Amino acid sequence: MNMDNVSLIGWLHTFASLLALGMGAFVLVRKKGTHLHKLIGRIYAGALLVAGFSAFAIYRFDIQFVPFKAGPNVFGLFHYETVFLLAFLFLALFTARRQRHAFSAYAHPFSMLVVYYMVVAGFINELFVRVAPLRRIAEAQLEGRAANVAQAPLARAFQYGARITFLLLIVWFMVAVARSRRRRARAAALEAAAEVP
Repeated sequence: MNMDNVSLIGWLHTFASLLALGMGAFVLVRKKGTHLHKLIGRIYAGALLVAGFSAFAIYRFDIQFVPFKAGPNVFGLFHYETVFLLAFLFLALFTARRQRHAFSAYAHPFSMLVVYYMVVAGFINELFVRVAPLRRIAEAQLEGRAANVAQAPLARAFQYGARITFLLLIVWFMVAVARSRRRRARAAALEAAAEVP
């Protein structure tokens, strides 16, 4: 694994990102609404905040849009993705305690899935940049073209797989929220009917 020239901020970002990756997976597969879900969710959110804000201090490589420029000392694509991630994280945190309202009930899992997808996508890219065997495969697929190894066909295949998985998860969670809300509405209607003399 190539971790040469990683700064202290880079290590902090890496540690927080890996913690978020693990805690996010735990929250994703466990039962929702429990005390454990809330505790691990707080750790996950804290790790994401540290990873996100520390990303703003990393300028080793990025891609600027206009004028197109790639390299060090650029506030670019990865930083804008971090802004996007933090915006969805704040939406997820805001809606976490308001899930009795329809918007929040759907927005919380949707925004958490978007954030977790971004963590997974970043992890996939870093694997191809940092892990020597994967990097060699990616470089061979690029056949000497000057391109980011995360753009190699194998890396793209992993990214497409992650996108499809997360789109399916979004559908799954939206259906689960709709079913749960219908059950609660039926239970409330039955309770109200039972109270009428």
